[in-house]
Amino acid sequence: MPARPILIVEDEHALGAALEMLIRRMGHLPTLTASAGGAARALESKRFAAVVLDIGLPDKSGLAVLDKMRQGGDITPVLVVTAHATLEHAIHAQKSGATGYLTKPIDMREFERSLAALLDPGIRPNGPASDFGERRETRCATMIGAAPCLRDAFTGIARACAGDLPVLITGPSGAGKSLAASVIHANGARCHEPLAFIHAADINDCCDLPDGTVVLEEISDLPAAAQADLARQLAAPGIRRTRVMATTAGDPRAAASDGRIRTDLYYELATLTIPLPPLRERSGDIPALAAFLTGLHGGGRAPDLTPPVVAALQTYSWPGNVRELKHVLDYAMSVSGGGPVFLSHLPAHVAAACADPGAAPGELNTVIGRWLDHALGSETPPAYDDLLDKMEGVVLHHLMARFDQKPTHLASALRIHRATLRQKLRRAGLRRDGV
Repeated sequence: MPARPILIVEDEHALGAALEMLIRRMGHLPTLTASAGGAARALESKRFAAVVLDIGLPDKSGLAVLDKMRQGGDITPVLVVTAHATLEHAIHAQKSGATGYLTKPIDMREFERSLAALLDPGIRPNGPASDFGERRETRCATMIGAAPCLRDAFTGIARACAGDLPVLITGPSGAGKSLAASVIHANGARCHEPLAFIHAADINDCCDLPDGTVVLEEISDLPAAAQADLARQLAAPGIRRTRVMATTAGDPRAAASDGRIRTDLYYELATLTIPLPPLRERSGDIPALAAFLTGLHGGGRAPDLTPPVVAALQTYSWPGNVRELKHVLDYAMSVSGGGPVFLSHLPAHVAAACADPGAAPGELNTVIGRWLDHALGSETPPAYDDLLDKMEGVVLHHLMARFDQKPTHLASALRIHRATLRQKLRRAGLRRDGV
């Protein structure tokens, strides 16, 4: 492949320099700029084969740069990079015509593969939907959260919004599979058509689905004859009158392997699979989720959740996931009478998760105590320095996310020397040399 000019728009100097070096090693010609204004000037003065575009720029969002490019007819492939993988960012990037989407910290091998795909002449960017602005205003569903484990889900939802393929949404009961399907429908090309939720066990041998979008809940419960019928419908060429989304709380691969899902139906559905994690894996999202859910209950005004309550909510394991969180909050607000929510207003089994509500902060003491119990319970307990390194790695992981994966911003805000910080990041496995 001949050398191609590549524009990098990234304001974190170390990451920009690392990407620049990698692109040179790939045999291409990088141009690095650190702002939206610099990107606009570069795009006006030169034609590029691809653009690597950070969202969090100092003067303007990278998504605004992408919008301006597409509105001006510029179809240059764009690889969007972000430190905050929110659902809104993912959908906006996909619908505005981003060709690829990566989240920080960047895996350099994945970046190289993504850039090589952008430079393939057969790859073309998605065109912006002409009615995207209108559809965004009529959106009726949203998903709250920014945990790293949601990034694959958000990327998958954005891709599902941009097309009309069948979708398979996986995750434990109560994790938000029906909500994810509603988000896809509200932001998709069929948003003006009806949306129907049907439990697969309620369908007879003939899978005669209504027009519009249908969500088949618990696809493994679909009768065998109906599975065969649905597989034939999905495999048939031509425009489908019905878009099919399916959900399952179990492992779909295991269900296909043991015969609960026909393999032909599995492969028709599994091309676009969206995994939703359990709530216990994204406890950092619980304060935002709780504020949203209590605001819905209170007509838009969220009641005060006292710190011990937030600590208990973040420590509890949530076997019922977001659905259980909603019921617990509804109960607590009813008991509190509309005033501040105290630990005594929670169900006893949830309140018990906060072992020491008087401690400050209770959540931190509880979580560290449980982690130490687990670490010291092995036959060969780790050395003290190893324990500290692991704890520091967790702290640095959260700090980097808080500061947009930008070590220079973190170092300045927390008054730590940048060289010391980079050494700690490398030791924690959060940065490679030169990044």
